[in-house]
Amino acid sequence: MQQFFFAESKAFGSRVEQLFNFIHPASVALWNLRWQVQGFVSASPGATEAELSGRFSSGSGIKASNLKEVCVETPWESQMGQFAQIVGANMIALYEGWSEEIFFKLTGKRPGRGPGPSKDIQFPSRGQFGRVTKGVRDVLADMHAIGISSEMKAAFFPVYSASKKYSHNELDGLTALYRYHKEIRNSFMHGGGLASKVAEAAWRNASTLTKVDIGGKADPILTQITEGQSITYTIEEAIQLADVIIRLVHTIDAELSYSSQAEQYFLDAWKASSGILKLQQLPTDTVRRDRRIAKICRKVGFVTPADPAAAITLGKRAGMIS
Repeated sequence: MQQFFFAESKAFGSRVEQLFNFIHPASVALWNLRWQVQGFVSASPGATEAELSGRFSSGSGIKASNLKEVCVETPWESQMGQFAQIVGANMIALYEGWSEEIFFKLTGKRPGRGPGPSKDIQFPSRGQFGRVTKGVRDVLADMHAIGISSEMKAAFFPVYSASKKYSHNELDGLTALYRYHKEIRNSFMHGGGLASKVAEAAWRNASTLTKVDIGGKADPILTQITEGQSITYTIEEAIQLADVIIRLVHTIDAELSYSSQAEQYFLDAWKASSGILKLQQLPTDTVRRDRRIAKICRKVGFVTPADPAAAITLGKRAGMIS
């Protein structure tokens, strides 16, 4: 089960689930359609496109064209490559949208055309993999420099950072691998599927990574990229990208959960929760008190705190409990 601190991260997790809830059955459906069309054409070699469309798309509201070309003449691997591009483009868009929203929440500023935290977070840190300007760790350091809440760190960070997807030590390797996928996406969208010089450089950086660098059970899945040459992208690579991005969001979300802005976000959510004043008076018994603060935290959309006393300190300081 995914656990995120910020609402934007929770929305990201839901959208990723929706994407794969579409991709998985859609790919299975296409596989079965291919099998059925191939069987029909084998039995009726002279079947027309109109006959095929009438047989396999009737009632769908969609006119199926070129079913013979799609299901008989087109290799399955080619179609899986199309699914891979859909997954890759959507995952990158989700990550970019999440980064813009999370840093707008924390800074109050929308990203401009130049560098900024929502863009820098998509690169390895300064000095890593040829990066000469700010990257992922630099952005987190900047946010922590603005202010850290020791109570938030004690109360919630241990829970969010306990996720199997939390990958703080691998942030630079993960963002280097992300750049490989991002430049493939850019080449498809802006270069007609031909690799750019930047894409080749991103592949060279990613090709130095091992499973240790990305915290995985296996080395990264990569296909060599050469400038000016057509790019091949597989569904295995797209699934790898999804895991990379999910791990980045888990890690960054956890790291930002103890910023001073996160404390205010937590308290604002507490104050806005309906019926929360009924829980204002804490029991004197320690066990019941800890259960009460855990109930409050879950009610306002967060996890049971690792350190109930720290959450109580936050609530008392804000006048929410006594």
